Amino acid sequence: MYSPDFENLKNVLLCRDKRFVPLIELHIDEGFKEKYLSKKPLILEDELKFSLAQCHDFILAAKGILKPAKTIGNQTEKDGMTWADEDDGLIRTINDLENYDWMDPEKEDYSVFEDAKKILPQNMKIVATGGKIFTATWMLMSFNNFCISTIENPGLVEKVFSKVGQIQFEVFNKIIEFETVGAFAAVDDIAYTEGLMISSDILRKNVFPWYKKMGQICKKKNIPFIYHSDGKIWEIIDDLLDCGFNAIHPIEPKAMSIKEVQEKYKDRLCLLGNIEMDTLIRGSSKDVEKLVLNNLENIAGNGFYACGSSNTITTPMPVENVMAMVDTVRKHGGYPISIK
Repeated sequence: MYSPDFENLKNVLLCRDKRFVPLIELHIDEGFKEKYLSKKPLILEDELKFSLAQCHDFILAAKGILKPAKTIGNQTEKDGMTWADEDDGLIRTINDLENYDWMDPEKEDYSVFEDAKKILPQNMKIVATGGKIFTATWMLMSFNNFCISTIENPGLVEKVFSKVGQIQFEVFNKIIEFETVGAFAAVDDIAYTEGLMISSDILRKNVFPWYKKMGQICKKKNIPFIYHSDGKIWEIIDDLLDCGFNAIHPIEPKAMSIKEVQEKYKDRLCLLGNIEMDTLIRGSSKDVEKLVLNNLENIAGNGFYACGSSNTITTPMPVENVMAMVDTVRKHGGYPISIK
């Protein structure tokens, strides 16, 4: 049984110290966990069992308007999956905004953060995920309508951003008070592999001020603050630092070179993830091992790094490939890094 060491993960995330390379994911499909554990539905004790088997120093818990890998607003079906509708938004006018049934942070169920206290081993915490200010805003408006409105009705866009941001911030404030919470991750995709989905000016005006408020609280509480977005985010990495983020995830290989990011932001940002999902799904265990060994030697050996997928552990991934990643880190991830 893996003996968790959240203090090591925390120090790595904060770019302070490192004893061994941690493993980290910010979302794992329920289907993969059920496949691995051979049971469903899963309860909190199962989440703990799975996390320990993956050599994680934490369990994940999400709360907010929009959870990772979910949608909000109108939805459409494609290839057997549910996606946010890009054309038909629930909020198209001020009247829609005022009449929408908004989540009330005061009435939410936060019991998982308290219940975890009863089962978590010593030196194991929760990595809480939330945020999704940009994502929830465009999903409620639909992406096409959102983009058009940034030009034709910017006042409405700003009001939706403000409402979503305030709710997400209030939820964050609730979560961060639980002693079981050891880190907070804002999961908010803002980019494609080619670049940002919208103007960085819109993010700086409507999204980043909320994250900066969260970052100030995390810094005061000495809690690592993690940012997730797929895609090419070079344009706003300095903004993320200004918000107080300590680590970025997942450094998508098709969009950015993790080596280049490290060379520019060494000792200022911990880098997370980066193990190519396509290899985890379609490659062999040896292929996965090769990617992990490369990152251990070239990234972990030269800065602060926690290993994981380049996005998410998905249901189609072979268990043996995911475990190849885990086992390689556990075998070769101690400092000083020595790949033999």
